Amino acid sequence: MPSYVVSVLREALLDFDKKIKGFASYDAVLTGIETRTSAPVKIIRMENFESSTIKGLYPSGEGAGYAGGIMSAAVDGIKTAEKIMQKYAPIE
Repeated sequence: MPSYVVSVLREALLDFDKKIKGFASYDAVLTGIETRTSAPVKIIRMENFESSTIKGLYPSGEGAGYAGGIMSAAVDGIKTAEKIMQKYAPIE
């Protein structure tokens, strides 16, 4: 991420750590970023949930235009994960 984003995130996490001790531990991993808006676009994906234009990209959830809230985004994430597992580690 750009340095201006990293610096603001660092500051916010340290500030939040004052409210919940241990929140900003040095071994923590930041795995995703959430915004407070819905995507005004939809990234087109195929039946297997892979992007129609970028191989290996699996657009999912609200940011990709496939959900309208936290629950539907979670469900879409699960469905996307299942499609990825079917491709790379199918149950036989």
